[in-house]
Amino acid sequence: MQLAKLEIGNFRGIREGVVRFSPHTVLVGPNNCGKTTVIEALALLFGRDRMIRQLTEHDFYGSNPQPADRIRLVATVIGFEGDDPAQHMDWFREDRGIVKWWNPAYGTVVPERDSPAWQLACQVAFAARFHRPSLEVETLRYFHDDDAVGDVFADESATTFSARLIRDIGFFLVPAARTWDRTVSFGSELFRRVIAAGEGQPSESVLSERDRLRAPQASLEQDERLAPIVDRLNQELRGFFRTAPTLHLRVTATDSDGLLESVVSHYAHEGGNLPLPARRHGSGLLSLQHLLLLLQFGRMRAESHEGFWMALEEPELHVPPPLQRRLVHRIQALSRQTFVSTHSPMVAALADPKGVAVLRNENGALTSVPLLTSTLPVATPNSVRKLFQVNRVETIAAVMHEFVLVPEGRTDFEWLGLLVRAVDLHQIWAAADECRFDSFIGVIPTHDGAVVRTVEAVASLHPRVLAMVDGDAEGVGYAAALVAAGTPNSGLIFRWANGQMLEDIVGWIIEADAAACLAAIQLDQPAATVADLVARLKSDARAAQGLKKDTSSYETIAGAIGANGACCARARSLLNAITDVAKGVANPLFVADPANPTVKVFQP
Repeated sequence: MQLAKLEIGNFRGIREGVVRFSPHTVLVGPNNCGKTTVIEALALLFGRDRMIRQLTEHDFYGSNPQPADRIRLVATVIGFEGDDPAQHMDWFREDRGIVKWWNPAYGTVVPERDSPAWQLACQVAFAARFHRPSLEVETLRYFHDDDAVGDVFADESATTFSARLIRDIGFFLVPAARTWDRTVSFGSELFRRVIAAGEGQPSESVLSERDRLRAPQASLEQDERLAPIVDRLNQELRGFFRTAPTLHLRVTATDSDGLLESVVSHYAHEGGNLPLPARRHGSGLLSLQHLLLLLQFGRMRAESHEGFWMALEEPELHVPPPLQRRLVHRIQALSRQTFVSTHSPMVAALADPKGVAVLRNENGALTSVPLLTSTLPVATPNSVRKLFQVNRVETIAAVMHEFVLVPEGRTDFEWLGLLVRAVDLHQIWAAADECRFDSFIGVIPTHDGAVVRTVEAVASLHPRVLAMVDGDAEGVGYAAALVAAGTPNSGLIFRWANGQMLEDIVGWIIEADAAACLAAIQLDQPAATVADLVARLKSDARAAQGLKKDTSSYETIAGAIGANGACCARARSLLNAITDVAKGVANPLFVADPANPTVKVFQP
């Protein structure tokens, strides 16, 4: 079985929203877009009761639920073998779910099957209300009948979703907020469940250890330094109790449960003779131990042909990139369905692009768009292919920002990144001098001259796409083509001044303190003037000291800009001007083109 769609209403920061899922879905998006909310919605629908904390008023959208307000979650489950309700009586019968059919083309469910491509589906729902008299949140997990059905708390006619089916699905969650010290021990519920599932309860060993601890060869109370104190205490006890109790000191409670609770995981590296307790090891090992234990449980369930859905928040925490790849692949291999939320473009790029869901939350309305809806057609140009293949990490990173900027070429992408780094490395922590560009704007690594196609490809992924073009004839033509096509969807196009391109802007930045900055730029052939440097930046003739596409030289120049106070301030003013205009704030460095106000022309 698999989850096809989740509908969310009035839960946390989501007023309403729909997310569709693939067998292995990766949720990406900016902070507070709803990634964790989606994962916890799944836990409310399919998880055990203790999987997330008890709900309060703050779990309702707006944090002030009125008597009629309800949290409402509806999940559409598909993947029933044979698509025959008669073979799945635990799900479809009079006192269970309603037979429905999933139309994957439109993402809808209908009561009758009109196409063999439609799949048998069952809808499971969760509802919650804030009961004001008791100041508690009442919850109900049930089979969803129809959207027209009224309040499930009022009519009490809903059919509850059984705990047995929850166990059959096997939904497990590894949250981002983790407590690891008791994980691989008998104090962990998960560890005990893995032991029970694998019939690995070491009962005879535990009982033998219990008996040894009850009667140790050398007891603490008989130690020569402790015995006098214990003897005096026993004498005092005999004066108060007829039974004359005597004190014995043991490492545990000496019953089997006390012994199990005392077990602490230890690890030894490279065959060391003395293992150290888990909490004394690095965070990478601690983070992985719980996840790998859960995967063992999934392996047992898979071998028994039982369900195993796994939700994992931020697998990049404490795990280096080489292990991230192995970890994600291991999870996908063992799970029938996975749900991963991440802030790491690298983790997201490991997934099938059709399974990467870009989430966005606009005033409580959640939207989810796949990075790709299908395999790229054969006729797709290389400039677009690179976005989702060679530059997939950079593309995913960009769409997680509030705005996406598509520059005219790859060189512009590199220069913007280097200027951001140069400025950020020399912040002076005054609010007025803060660089806001990288917090709000993600830059797409455009293939040279493909700005129009790139904007069209990215516009389906993000509601606020910006374009940036040169001030030469080609750039003016690109701007005109974007305006004519109605793109970008934000309606904003940045254009450098007539005849200028980004290399000219680098020269303008250096002119803030030309003598000092040029002297600090350590090139094999130093530039005598700013004009000379700009000309070389535009030229790829290496015999004539051309620097175009010479990333090493770009880094040297950007480093000198950042180290020079006046140049760094000018670079910061440029980046902040772009940010201001993107946010709808007027900035004197960019003015509207009289011929088309959506084009903002740089005016230094």
